Amino acid sequence: MTDWGYRAAAFFARRLPPRTSGAIADAIADGYVTMHPTIAHAVERRLRRLVRAGTHAGVANGAPAGVANGALSAKTPDARATYRAFARAVLDFLRAPANSRAARVELDDEAKRILDRARTDGAATLIVSGHFGPWELALRWLASEVGPLDALAAPHRSRAVERFFAGRRAASGVRTLNGGRSAASEALARLRAGGWLAALADRGCRPRRHVSGLEGLVPIDRAPLLLASRAGARVLGGVSWLGANGALHVRFLEPFALAPQREGISLPQAALRLQLFFDEHVRAHPTQWYEWTAPLAGSGRETGA
Repeated sequence: MTDWGYRAAAFFARRLPPRTSGAIADAIADGYVTMHPTIAHAVERRLRRLVRAGTHAGVANGAPAGVANGALSAKTPDARATYRAFARAVLDFLRAPANSRAARVELDDEAKRILDRARTDGAATLIVSGHFGPWELALRWLASEVGPLDALAAPHRSRAVERFFAGRRAASGVRTLNGGRSAASEALARLRAGGWLAALADRGCRPRRHVSGLEGLVPIDRAPLLLASRAGARVLGGVSWLGANGALHVRFLEPFALAPQREGISLPQAALRLQLFFDEHVRAHPTQWYEWTAPLAGSGRETGA
């Protein structure tokens, strides 16, 4: 889609009733699945593995509520469900920030405690997440909670579309950093100045950057962790998903530092800690993980889109 296509979509997303725009988003997702059966089958293979992983993990391994309450014991979700979830996440991004309705956000007590402490201690923070749920909307919400936020993002192949995306984020207090070494330098400077930076760890476009030796589901990019180590910043893992009630849900992992910082852990240890946290999330919400091009950690290359 061109930047004008996104602009038109944003125009209608902000002006149509939510039920109407949601129905249109669902229809577009269904049409894409119908017209791309090979991609749909690949996505469904991944969904089956995620659901099996959730079933095998069980409550004994600390699976979250989505697994513990039997949500994954029903029929295996299909590609239509995950593309609908993705379309709704994009729709929420296109609606914001012009719509007057603020997203309803629900945090559990642990997430509230972790975020409150992170906001008050003033340390440089790299928040690491993945293509989970309405992650663009979660960035917007986080910027409203912690102040100016920079986001490392792989640039869209169309510069015009990338400018549109960056403009949408900027309107919500999120500055986009991309473009190779210059972006890394800016990100490093931002962290060294004590700021907040967001990055994705499950990028599928650069598999050689993934931390090797992980046997779980979500591959972890080593680049954000190395950046945090160089800047002396703490790492805060976060995940988001859209609940059945329409609310934005966010969870956080207890923050940690990397060596050579005081009490810092090694890069493999950090990657494993993040992977366990992310794996738990995608087992509970398999249709809300949108990095279909990334190989599942511990497997051969697997492409879904």
